[in-house]
This record gives sequence, C-alpha cells and structure tokens, in this order.
Amino acid sequence: MTSTMPRQRPASRDAAAVRAVIYTRVSSDPNERGRSVSEQEDECRAVCQREGWQVVAVYSDNDRSASRYATKARPQYKRVIAAVDAGEADVLVTWEASRAQRDLTAYASLRDLCERRGVLLSYSGRTYDMTDADDRFGTGLDALLAERESDQTRKRVLRAVRANAEKGRPHGRLLYGYRREYDPATRELIGQVPDPVTSEVVKEAARRVLAGETPYAVAQDLDRRGVPTPRGGAGWDLTQVKRLCVNPGYAGKRVHQGRVVGDAAWPPLVDEATHLSLVAKLSDPSRRSQRDSAVKHLLSGIAVCGVCGGRLRVQKNRGFLAYLCTDGFHVSRLEEKVDELVQGVTVARLQRPDVLAVLADDGDETVATALAEAREKRARLDGFYDAAASGELTPAALARIEARLLPEIDEAERRAQRATVPAVVAGTAGPDAAARWAELTLPQRREVIDTLMTVRVHPTGRGVRTFRPEDVEIVWKGAVG
Repeated sequence: MTSTMPRQRPASRDAAAVRAVIYTRVSSDPNERGRSVSEQEDECRAVCQREGWQVVAVYSDNDRSASRYATKARPQYKRVIAAVDAGEADVLVTWEASRAQRDLTAYASLRDLCERRGVLLSYSGRTYDMTDADDRFGTGLDALLAERESDQTRKRVLRAVRANAEKGRPHGRLLYGYRREYDPATRELIGQVPDPVTSEVVKEAARRVLAGETPYAVAQDLDRRGVPTPRGGAGWDLTQVKRLCVNPGYAGKRVHQGRVVGDAAWPPLVDEATHLSLVAKLSDPSRRSQRDSAVKHLLSGIAVCGVCGGRLRVQKNRGFLAYLCTDGFHVSRLEEKVDELVQGVTVARLQRPDVLAVLADDGDETVATALAEAREKRARLDGFYDAAASGELTPAALARIEARLLPEIDEAERRAQRATVPAVVAGTAGPDAAARWAELTLPQRREVIDTLMTVRVHPTGRGVRTFRPEDVEIVWKGAVG
C-alpha cells in the first residue's frame, strides 16, 4: 500500500548522474499470487529508465520475510544498507514499500540512513526525499500500513494453522514419507498421500525396530544402502530413525504445538497399536536400557542388585567377566553363569503352551480399553473446540476443559503404551522358542528379557565360592508370571 503524498524530487540533481540500487524481495509464495523477484526487477528497471537513472546494482532476497516476526536473515538487504551507507547509491528503488520492510523499526533505521546520506527512496512509481518532512510522513504512513498488513497476515496464518490442526489437515513442513497433491487449476492444497518410495522407508524402520533391531543398526543399514535421509543426502543416525518410529503423524494423528489434537486427514503408515508399541519401546524411561550402539552384554543395565537395587554392570573380577554392583559393591557374579541361567528360564517360559494366549489376551484387552477411553475423551474435546469456534464457548471455559481432559487423554494413551507387547516377544514365544531364541540378536534378547522379567542378583553366603542358581531371582512382570 502507498500514501497519497505528491512525488518530491530534488531539482538540483542531474538525472543521468543518479546511481540507482534496486532491491527486490518475496516471501514464500507457492501459489504465485505476488510478484516474483524477477518481475519486481523488471518494473524497477522500467522506473529507472523513465527517470534516466543509472542502475549500478541489483540485490534480491528470495523466500525471506521482512516482518518483525521474521526468523530468517536477509543477507542481500544487509548489502543494500552497506551500499547506501558507503555512499554508493543516490536512490534506492523497490517495487513497493513493503519490499524493503514491514517493520516500523526497520523503516525508521532506513529513513534515518537515507536522510543522513542524502539518498532518495523510490517505490510504486513515486520518489521520496527523506530530508523533506512531508515525504518522511508519507513514507512513514506506508511503513505503518505495511506493518499492519503483516500483522493481519500473521493472524490469518495462525487462524488457518489452528483450523487445519483441529480438522486434521496438513500444514507446514511436509512429513517425510508423504507427498502433497494440489488442485491443478487453483494450486490449492488438496491433501497429503503416502509417497511410494519414502513411505516404505518409514514402514521398514518401524517394522524392524518393533522386531527388536536397534535404531542404530537400522540407521547404519539405511546409510549403507544409500537411502536419502528426511533432509536429503546421506547421514542416517539413530535419532532420525527414532523420530520416524515415534512421530504420531505416521499413525494418522495431527500434532499442533507439540501435542496430538485429533485424527489427521491423511492415511496412516502404521496402525495405532504399532505406534504405541514403538513409543513404549523407545520413549518410556522405565523400559529403556543402554544406548543401543554400545550393547555388548546380555544383562548389563537390566539386572539389579538384590541389596540396593542398583543396575549391574560388567567388569573383570579376578580375571573373569562378572556382573558387579558398582553402586555399593554388594554382589559379583560370573557373567557366563548368570546369562546361562536367565536364558534357560526365559526360553522355558516362552515355550509354555499358555504364553501366547496370556500375552495376547492381557495386552489386547488393556490396549483396547485404554485406546477407547482416549478416543472418547478426544471426541468430547473436539466437540468443545467446535463450540468455541462458533462462539458458544468462551476461551476461558475452553482452557479449563483442556486442563482437565488433556491430562486424562495422555494418561489413557500411556496405559495403552505400557500394555503393548513387543513384536519380538510374541514372535519368539511358542513351541519353537529355543530355535527362535538362537536366531535373535543380542539387543533382541535383551528386549525380551527386559519385557518379561526383572533379574535380581543376591549376595552369596560367607565362604560360598560356587555359583548357586537360587542367588539369581527372577521376578516376572504382568500376566506372564
């Protein structure tokens, strides 16, 4: 927007000697509704030609905001300011006032610089002299209008973000594993659908981690195969794989400001139960053991001291590897003997005829009940969101309702996470458990043991030098006991 103030031009200047610097800028404009930087440059050059000015430099910032909410720097605008300050320009030409700035503070700084250096401002076909009071007023009014328009745009965007979130629509950065579809006529976003290539990477990572592979091992394999990362190029690490596994978006959930706000409008890549199993496996501190890249021993960090409850670590003791209580040095047991005992007990329990039924019935029932409760309360919350949007509910009332329902929804989902049975446990259980156990990797065996039991190692009696199985206590978890 521009003011209606008349154009002011100093009569003392020779137009042919006026050095013009052109600055163009565009914010994100995926639908091409505004002027591109090249179109802006063409129009600015036409102004310079009409006025007889010599264009000495052109600077462009693409995909950069000029508002006071901007998060990205404008490197080319900084060069413009440096050129004006160095006396390399007589007039700064932009397509419209908002191209230079949408921030009153930035405008005031530019105005003062131009006044000090005797540089004119030209935009929207008008030229302004910052030594003239009327021109300062007119350009100031334009700057005020540009900032106001920027604020209104921000409010519209935030409203759209909230509305999209409540309706489950995609917004912001594209979720890896998907691609977006646009209306060919209007170029408006239609929806988000699985990408044929990257969606398979997400599914593979979830499947392999759920089966007991570590995120570190999966990341190494993806790197060896040359699979591009979510940001492009090589360089997979365990953190990236974990993010793929625990992101609610892949289970068809819409996340806004760090929390799930409802079902998404795009199809999920993993089912809800699988997602909860992955979250329980990778995010719950009570089920997290050592860094998966450093796992070398079956029970290190899993077995606990029978005296103080501290986690046991493996160290050499009298020339042999042993599980030691490093907190209080209460116990020391040969690693080989303890591993042999625990693995034998684990396989025997997995071979029992009822283990599959116990694992399935207990887990499925608890998960189903918890998920049903979470869905019911989330549906109620969605109804309150709709009421608030239509003005039937005040923001204060909605805040009170959120404060009550959101923690209850989170607790129900946590119960579902705790009740899920890792796929590696269910896949190993049965009559062939011994053969399947032999095929498991070390991290997978640790996953099974940590899911099924707590291993407590007690101190042996004074004078006893032989290994006694009764000093290793197995405490079964949940229904499997």
